[in-house]
Amino acid sequence: PDMNAEIRLALEEDAQTLALLGAETFIATFGHLYGEKDLNYFLEKNHTAGAYAALLRDPEYGLWLAVSPSGEAIGYAVAGPCSLPVPDCPANAGELSRLYLKKGVQGGGIGAKLLEAALDFLRDRFDHIYLSVYAENAVAQRLYHRFGFVKIHDYFYMVGDHSDPEWIMELKDQ
Repeated sequence: PDMNAEIRLALEEDAQTLALLGAETFIATFGHLYGEKDLNYFLEKNHTAGAYAALLRDPEYGLWLAVSPSGEAIGYAVAGPCSLPVPDCPANAGELSRLYLKKGVQGGGIGAKLLEAALDFLRDRFDHIYLSVYAENAVAQRLYHRFGFVKIHDYFYMVGDHSDPEWIMELKDQ
């Protein structure tokens, strides 16, 4: 994989790129888990150009793209206020809500670069930082552990009518 991706803040004109990348990476990672109805419902709610445009316009959120030297968007991250069911969630909590890479570019340090950009944004704005990760995604969990995240809670995340086991992790070394 090409390690020379540029990480840049996403802009409003990137909404369609983010929607396509979001849908593609979600399906590649999780598509096998869901029936078509649940999957399509989830994509229509979360991975449309309109959904990303709304996030890009919201000053509480930061979105980043990883772009290959040839100009292809190969990964992205989204960070903002915490929406997770954190037990006794403290005030002023933030969340890394999405971090996805295209198949074939994982393991090359691009995820870490996206994570660093998102964490800089979150540390500037929030006193506590959380994320949610699929319980069986050991690769992502290792990356998050390396950056100081610790598992604090198990819960189930609903995709349509399907429930997924997830971990909530908290950043322990602010």
